[in-house]
Formats: sequence, C-alpha cells, structure tokens
Amino acid sequence: MTIELLFYTQIASILAFIAALFVLYRVLVSQKDATIELLKETNNNLSHKLSDAVANSPDALANSLNNRVNVLEEELERLSIDKVNNQDEIELKEKEIISVKEKAEELGKQIAMAHELMAEFSCPHCSSPMAERSCQSECVEYNGRDVDIDHEYFSYECGYVMSDGSEVSPCRGTGA
Repeated sequence: MTIELLFYTQIASILAFIAALFVLYRVLVSQKDATIELLKETNNNLSHKLSDAVANSPDALANSLNNRVNVLEEELERLSIDKVNNQDEIELKEKEIISVKEKAEELGKQIAMAHELMAEFSCPHCSSPMAERSCQSECVEYNGRDVDIDHEYFSYECGYVMSDGSEVSPCRGTGA
C-alpha cells in the first residue's frame, strides 16, 4: 500500500464521519421540532379546555340563571303595569283555550267511536283487518213452508274464518 492510498482513505473516512454527524444532527433537530410542535398543540388544546371549563363552571351557570331571573322579573313588572291592556288579551286567549279544549274533547269522542267501529271489522283474536264479509240467503222448505236462511261468512287477513257463527279456520296472527 502506498502512502497516497492511505491518505485518501483517511480523508474519505473523515468526510464520511462528518457527513454522518450532519445527518445525525439533522435527525435530532427534526425530532426536536416535532416535539416542540406537539407540545404547542397540547398547550393550545389544554387552553381551550380550560376556557370551556371556566365558561361552563357552576358560577357561570348560576350567573346566567340569575340574569334570566332578573329579566323575567323585569318583564313581570312591565306586564303588571300593562295589566289593563293585557287583561283583554288574556281573556281572549282563555276563550281560545276553552274552544280548543272543547274541540279536542269532541275529537277524542270521535276517535273512541271510530275505534269501536273498527273493532267490528277486525279479528277478535289479533285485531288484523277483515278481508271479506259476505251474506247469502238460502230458501229451504221446512214442514211445507218456505223458510229463508241467511248465511254469514267472515274472513280476516290473519287466516281466521268464521261461517254462521262457528270457526272454520283458526287465527294465525301474532296475538293469538
């Protein structure tokens, strides 16, 4: 080996060492910057949480409710001053309330009557709707006289079938 070759290898190893140092320095600096950014974000997040906690503290809520009570008391005082003017409006509203209650009662009665009528057209076991209802007349001779016999037939969507008051097919509905 020649001295020149040794010299160049030492220079190359020194340059490689310096390059490795710069790369290592860059990695450490970038990690430090990332840590600083993370700490800044955490600090901002904690600051927002603290401000929210202060805004929603029991004292702030109590102050808000106290302000609401004061506003309502002032409105009550204003309304009591205008009692004469408001009395006419109050009476008018009371009459409206009475008429609306009467209409609601009438509607409730109508709904109850509709439910009663609907029960007539529903399966007695599971309340499914009626599918078919028919009546047929038959004329038969009995003791020398013609007698008319009426046959009633009811069928419901659940499968329940009744003919002349007796069950022909059972109910397969959920409530059976």
